[in-house]
Amino acid sequence: MAAQLAQLLAQTVGGNMAAMKAAEQQLRSGETSPGFGLMLLEVLQTASIEQSARQAGGIYFKNYIRRQWSVEGAGGIPAADRQAIKQHILSLMLQAPKQVQVQLSAGLEEISISDYPAEWQTLLPEIVQHLKTSQDMAVLKGTMETAHTVFLKFRSQARTEDLLREIKYTVTGFQETHLIVFTATCQRVLGGTLSAEQLVTHFELLNATVGAFLSLNMVDLPEFFEDHRQEYFGGFIELLKFKHDAVTGSGQQQGLLEQVKGEICECFALYAEKYQEEFMPYLMPCVKEVWELLVGLDQQEKNDHLVAKGIHFLSSSAATHWPQSPFEDPNVLSGICEKVVFPNVMLRASDVELFEDNPLEYVRRDMEAADQETRRRSSMDLVKAMGKLNEAKVTEILIGYVKALMERSKQASAEEAERFKDACIFLCIAMAVRGQTQRDGVTQTNQNVNVMDFFASLVAPELASEPLSQRPVLRASCLKFVTVFRNQIPREQIGAVLPAICRHITADSPVVHTYAGICIEKLLTVKDKTPQGQMVPRYDPASMKASLLQMVEPILQIIAQSKGIPMNEHLMRTVARIFAFMKEQGADMGLGALKPLSAILVAMLANPSNPVFIHYLFEAVASIVKVCVPSQPDAVEGILLPPFGQILERNVADFLPYTFQILGLLLDASPSVKPLYTELFSRLLTVDLWRAQANVPGLIRLFRAYFTKHAGFADLLRAHMQAIMERFQFVLCNRKTEIVAFDLLNAMYQHLPADYYQAFLKTLMTVLLTRLQSSKSPKFKRDFVVSCSLCIHKNQANVLSAALNEIQAGLLSNLVSNIWPPVLKMPLRSDERKVCVMALAKLLSLDDLRGNQQLVGSCSLGLVQLLGLGGGAKVNGDQEGSDDEALADRGAGQEYEVSFSKLRNTDLPGATAGLAPDVPDLQQAAKVALRPVLRGVIMQLAQASAELQPLALFLQS
Repeated sequence: MAAQLAQLLAQTVGGNMAAMKAAEQQLRSGETSPGFGLMLLEVLQTASIEQSARQAGGIYFKNYIRRQWSVEGAGGIPAADRQAIKQHILSLMLQAPKQVQVQLSAGLEEISISDYPAEWQTLLPEIVQHLKTSQDMAVLKGTMETAHTVFLKFRSQARTEDLLREIKYTVTGFQETHLIVFTATCQRVLGGTLSAEQLVTHFELLNATVGAFLSLNMVDLPEFFEDHRQEYFGGFIELLKFKHDAVTGSGQQQGLLEQVKGEICECFALYAEKYQEEFMPYLMPCVKEVWELLVGLDQQEKNDHLVAKGIHFLSSSAATHWPQSPFEDPNVLSGICEKVVFPNVMLRASDVELFEDNPLEYVRRDMEAADQETRRRSSMDLVKAMGKLNEAKVTEILIGYVKALMERSKQASAEEAERFKDACIFLCIAMAVRGQTQRDGVTQTNQNVNVMDFFASLVAPELASEPLSQRPVLRASCLKFVTVFRNQIPREQIGAVLPAICRHITADSPVVHTYAGICIEKLLTVKDKTPQGQMVPRYDPASMKASLLQMVEPILQIIAQSKGIPMNEHLMRTVARIFAFMKEQGADMGLGALKPLSAILVAMLANPSNPVFIHYLFEAVASIVKVCVPSQPDAVEGILLPPFGQILERNVADFLPYTFQILGLLLDASPSVKPLYTELFSRLLTVDLWRAQANVPGLIRLFRAYFTKHAGFADLLRAHMQAIMERFQFVLCNRKTEIVAFDLLNAMYQHLPADYYQAFLKTLMTVLLTRLQSSKSPKFKRDFVVSCSLCIHKNQANVLSAALNEIQAGLLSNLVSNIWPPVLKMPLRSDERKVCVMALAKLLSLDDLRGNQQLVGSCSLGLVQLLGLGGGAKVNGDQEGSDDEALADRGAGQEYEVSFSKLRNTDLPGATAGLAPDVPDLQQAAKVALRPVLRGVIMQLAQASAELQPLALFLQS
C-alpha cells in the first residue's frame, strides 16, 4: 500500500495535468479511511522511496492535516489515527530530510494549535526528553524549533484562565530545560572556540531558544523567568556585543546574528512595556547596549529589521515612566534625534532605487499599517514615544531640523531637495500624530505642530504643480500626507485639491498612481459626528461625482495592461470604494465598468496569484451589481453569468467563494430564474465543494437566495432537503466552519415554509443537542438559542416543541430553564433580541411552560434584559462592521487553501433587518405579544422580585 501511495504522490508532481488531477482525486477520496495518515508517514520515513515522492508526500501531509484535523466525528481523521500521528510525528520530523522536515513541522504546528496541551500531553515531555538527552546539534536545533513553533500561539491569543493554565503547564515542564540549553549555548558561542559551521548551528538553536522565551513571557511573567532574569538578560546583553562574519548577513539579506539580536530587542521591549518593575535593574545597561548597537550599524539593508526592532525597544522605554529615566535628559533626546531618528527618516539611495524598480515592495513597506519593521516607520514611532512624556522639547528639536532641511533644500540639487522635503513631510507626520487607528486615521494631534500650515505651504502646491512626472518621490509623500491627515484637513481644502489628487492616477510612476488611489479610497471613508451623535460621511457623492468617475477608466486600463504593479490590489480597492460610495450616482457608469472588470476576471482565471487583488476585484463587481441589478438585472446577468459559468466549469478554487456570494445577490434580484441556477443546484451539494472551508459561507449565501425564491425551486428543494441537512451537519462538526453553520439553519427557518423541513427537525435537534453537550463555547449556546428562537418566531411554538419532546419528554422546558437564561444576558444584536423576545412570548403560551412559575420568572428576567428595561440592563447596540477592516492574513489564508473573505456588497439595498424584518418596532411588538400571556402573572411575580417590576410597568404602559 505504501508503494501505491508513493506512486500516486509522485504523479501529483509529475507534470501531466490529467494524471496529476486523477492522482489528487484518488488521494482525496482515501483521506478519511483508517490508516491513511499513518501510511503517509510511512512513505515519508522510507529512505528507499524516491525523494520527489517523499517531498510531495510532505506537502500533501501538511495540507491533509489542515483540511481534516479540525473535522470531528464522521468525515474526519479516525481517533486511533489521530493518536498514532501525534505519537510519531515529532521523532519522524527530526529524522526527515530538510524539505520534508519543513512540511512535517507545519503539520505539527497545525495539530498543536487545536490539541496542545489538553489533547496532546505527550508532546512536551517528548520535547524535553530530546533536549535533555541528545548530543546531536541537529536534533537539539530541530526540537527547540518545534517548541518555538508550538509556543507561538501564546503570542496571539487573548488572555483567559484557560490560556494561563496552558502556559503554566508548559512553563513548569519546560523552564529548567530551556535555561540549561540557553546558558550552555551562550557559553559555547561566547567562548570563542566554535568553528564557523558550528557557530551557524548554535545560532540557529539560539534563535529558536530566544523565540521560545518571548512566547512564554508574552502573556504573563512566569515566576521561574523572573527568578532567573540575571542569567537571561546577562546572556542577552553579551550576545548583543557578539560579532562574527560566519553568522552576519550581507547586502540585503540579514544573517542569523541580526535575527537573534532582533529577537533579543523584542524581549527587551516586552519587559519594558509589561514588566517595568522587574526590568528596572536592567533598563540602563539594555538601553546603553541597544543605543551603541544602533549607532554602530551601517545603512546596509541587512540591518533594517534589527534597526527597526532596536528602535522599537527605545520607543517602548521612552514612552514609559521610570524612577530614573535616561530619556529625561534634553541632551539624550537631541542625541537620539540626531543619531537615530534623522538618519533613518532620510531616504537612502537604495530606497529610491526600490521606489523605481520595485514599487510593490516600496508601497508595502511605506503605506500599509501592517508593516512595522522599516527604519523610517520605527523612527517615526520613536518620535511619538519620546513626545508622549517630553512633547514640547522633542517637537522643538524636530521643528528645528525641519526648518534647517527646508533651508538646505533651497541651495541643494533637485534630487537632494526632493529628499530633504520628503524627510520634512515624514518628520511632520511623526511630530503631529498622537493618536491613530488603521480604520479611522489620525484621531489626535500634537497642538505644537501646525498641520494646515504645512499642508498649505508644501503639500498642496506640490500636488497642483505640473508636469506629474516631476519629483515622484515627493508627490507620493504629499499624497500620503493627505491620506494620514484626512480627518484634520477641512472639507473645503480637500475639495480644492481633489481634482489634482485624482489627476495623479494618470502618473507614470506606479507608486504615485497607487498612492493617489489609496488617498481617494481613504478620503471616501471619512465620517463626521452629527449633533445627534450619528456618524455620517463627510463628503457627498454628487459633489465628487465628476472627479471620482473620471478615475475609473484610467484605473481599469492600468490594471488590464499590467502597468506598474501587476494586479494592483490598492487600485482595485479604489474602484470598489468609488462605486460603494457613489451608490445610485454611479449606476450610469456601472455597467460600462462591469464589462472590463469581467474581462479582467476572465484573464485572471489562468493564474489567480494575488488573493487580495481577487478579493477587491470581486468587491468591485459586487458593489456595481448591488447598484445596477435592481433596475437592470438582465444586463448584469448577461455580463457576469458567462464568466461565472467558466469559473464553475473549471472549478477555480480561488474564485468559487466569491462567485457563490455574487450569484446569491443576482438570484435575489432576478425577476426570472435563469437555467444556470436550476442546473447548478444539485452540484452545489457535492461533498467536495463543502470540504473546502473557503466555499462554505458563500454556498450558504447562495442557498439563502434559493430559500428566498423557494416557489421557483420547490421540487428541487423538497427533493434535496436530506442532503442540505447532511451538509449542515458536516459544517457544524468542523471547528473551522461551525461558526457559520447556524447561518444555513437560520436562512432555512427564515425563508422556507415549515413543511419543507419539519420532518427533519427531530434529527436536526438531536445533532444540535449532541454538539451542545460537548461544546464549551458560550457563542455556540448563544447561536443555538437564537436559532431555536427564530424557528419558534417563524412558526407555531409547538412545531419545535413537538420535535424536542419526541426526543425526550419535557426537553423544551429543560432547555428553556437551563440554556436560555445565561444566553439572554449576553450582548445580542437588535434582530437577535427581537426574535428572542417574540419566541419567549410564544413559549410562555405553551401549557407545560406557563405552569412552571420558576421558569416564567427566569424568562421574565430575560425579557427585562432583552428589552433594555431597568437601570442595570444593557442593550448591545448594533455595531456596523467597518468596511475598512483588513483582510485576515491579507486574504491569503493558508498555503494551498483559499481563505474566505466576506464581500460587503452581497445584499440588496435595504436588506439590513436581519432575522426579524417583520418586527420593525420591538417595544410595540413585545407589548402586543406579551400582554396576553404575562398580564395575569407579572404583577404577582413583580411583587416577589423587584427586578421584574420594570417589565410589569412596561406591560401596563
